[in-house]
Amino acid sequence: MKTILLLALLTFTITTHGQDSLKIKQIDSIASAIIHANWPVQKDSVIQDYPQVGLSMKTYISVMLYNRELKKYAQIVTSTRKEGEVTYRDTSGSAFYYDNDKLVKVEEFLIHDGKKNVAEWYYAADKCFYHTFPSPKSEERAIFLAGLAKGFLKKVANPSGGIIPR
Repeated sequence: MKTILLLALLTFTITTHGQDSLKIKQIDSIASAIIHANWPVQKDSVIQDYPQVGLSMKTYISVMLYNRELKKYAQIVTSTRKEGEVTYRDTSGSAFYYDNDKLVKVEEFLIHDGKKNVAEWYYAADKCFYHTFPSPKSEERAIFLAGLAKGFLKKVANPSGGIIPR
């Protein structure tokens, strides 16, 4: 009986992992197609300086639409922070990929002290089903990113408060 239960559990685990792997490959294909598409990209930037705390940031935003549908929202933030005589420079960024107005993937990176950290988040049915972020707070982060993604969709859909009119 234990052997049958163990085999059933193992089969279920392998099948589930195989389904996730296939879905991840499909999502990566969608993201790659968006990256390589020759669709118009609208760009903007924002500068934020806080000299009282020694912080300066510049955010670069790019939005890709196809047939009035948001396909990619990306931002890169460069920051300079002074603490006494020491200056720190960091670069971080994120890219949100959409398919049929649904979030499918988020890529994030941080470059700090010359070291690059990368995390990827995969979504289906408005829920993260896989990520590469090894942290106890990864589930919270996945929910936060999904909320941001919905906000970007609303801004693009709403010309009065939006980034880019549809």
